[in-house]
Amino acid sequence: MTVAAGLDARGAGVGAGAGFGLLACVFWAFYNTGTDLGRSWGFSSLDLMTIRFWVAALLFLPLMAFSRKPEETNDPGRVSGGWLTGGLPLGRLVLLTICIGPPFTLLINTGYGIAPLAHAVVISPGMTMLTANALSVLLDRRPMPVARMAGLLLVSGGLIAMALEQPVSKTPGVEVWLGDLCFVGSGTLWGVFTYLSARWQLDPVRAMGAVTLVSAALVLLPFWLLLSGDVPPVAAWGWQALFQGVLGGCLALLAYSRSVALLGAGLSAIFPAMVPPLAVLVAIPLTGTWPSVTQWSGIALASIGLVVSLDLLKKRRVDKLRKGH
Repeated sequence: MTVAAGLDARGAGVGAGAGFGLLACVFWAFYNTGTDLGRSWGFSSLDLMTIRFWVAALLFLPLMAFSRKPEETNDPGRVSGGWLTGGLPLGRLVLLTICIGPPFTLLINTGYGIAPLAHAVVISPGMTMLTANALSVLLDRRPMPVARMAGLLLVSGGLIAMALEQPVSKTPGVEVWLGDLCFVGSGTLWGVFTYLSARWQLDPVRAMGAVTLVSAALVLLPFWLLLSGDVPPVAAWGWQALFQGVLGGCLALLAYSRSVALLGAGLSAIFPAMVPPLAVLVAIPLTGTWPSVTQWSGIALASIGLVVSLDLLKKRRVDKLRKGH
């Protein structure tokens, strides 16, 4: 393979990875805004978790069945359950379920019941970016590019700007900073998932489907049946099925997992930082919510951090080198 061909292939992979990452962010923007709406409509965190995982499970089942590899059906080393477990060892399946299953969803949904939308769409993606890159540096000894480091600092500045403003809590008697802590926890869990997804080279359909099935079948239904309160209108359940299950629970997972496979943990972890501006645009027509000046500042810093981290000048130099060959 010539240098030019190698650069072309690498450029195509980066372009496709960026496309999947941005597509996931669009799905997440609708998911985040839909979750905020769901809490205001009377859905509990457990209600939204149940919708997310059961709707997504129904979507993943046929995808997993068709993606099953024939050579795996009689492999004695696989976890019991065959293609339903995605071929994952039990330890990995449990760890992934902790990272992006009920604990993650409960944290972020609880945060939405306390803190404003603008806090969620900056703090959680920002923590994902910080966590995934930190793990790559600390555990894999991968040097962090200067541009990415500068981007992380800008994102951190956005988090600080968001934390400076403490509006009235959505839940009387509960401080907004407790909701912010929920977003810190959810973003950290997603950052760990991003790192593990790249390290283990997970198959998007089979691995994400297995986590979704475990969450839906073994964890959520018993808790929801015992703890769920008042039932919102049927139409509201239909909208949440779209926001939670289709967009957040299935399509965003598939797109983001593919982006991680193509770009690696460090670079792909930057894309959730695009959720803030996208979610703000989605929230204006859906909820009528306009950010404050402080919130706009945090969103702007996080978005600039994304652009800096992508190191567009370096990409331009690579393009020139490719054209020179």
